Amino acid sequence: MIINILIGLAGLGIVVFFHEAGHFFAAKMFGITVEAFSLGWGKKIFSYKKGETEYCISALPLGGYCQMKGEEVLKRALEKDLDYLDHEEGSLFSVKPWKRIVVFFAGPFMNLVFSVLVLSIIWFHGFTVYSPGNRIILASEISEDFKNQPADAAGLQTGDRIIQVEEISVSNFQNLRENISINPDRDLQIKVERNNREIDLKITPLLNKSTGAGRIGVYPWI
Repeated sequence: MIINILIGLAGLGIVVFFHEAGHFFAAKMFGITVEAFSLGWGKKIFSYKKGETEYCISALPLGGYCQMKGEEVLKRALEKDLDYLDHEEGSLFSVKPWKRIVVFFAGPFMNLVFSVLVLSIIWFHGFTVYSPGNRIILASEISEDFKNQPADAAGLQTGDRIIQVEEISVSNFQNLRENISINPDRDLQIKVERNNREIDLKITPLLNKSTGAGRIGVYPWI
């Protein structure tokens, strides 16, 4: 449990780092002074200053911040009910509005780029999926709420093993779920193993309107 929490905090720190780095580089690009760039909040554990920016690692690894010059200008103007903003060279409000929009947008944009990069690496490297087998239980035998499902109409029975959907072999329940979910409202040919015999059946998955996926009304045999 503790290890999982530490891994989660480390992952959060990496995500925050890329988010704040997006703000940081966009601000630098438009000549906005970044006064502090911190990974984490609270008391500073380590810091050093290079140029106009102080780089910090802080005690609470639950976020971070990129502090830009002039961020408090708008707050002060609102508190004093002013109809103007103080102009400071290198401040956030010294640049044009579209540049500020880019600076604010750069953080979530970097998160998007980072997520695409990480998921691409994981996908191409490969990963293990743990799934129950391809033996099924009819949902209609578990709850009255699942009567008249496509599995019942197709003639499937609890204990059947679905071994093929169209021309695609099915070795576990995850395979079955993937092939059913992408084919709502489409007639599918399936092959079932029952009592050491193979049976060909036709089934039409229903569209689950809450998820957009197809479903046939079966659970894995557990």
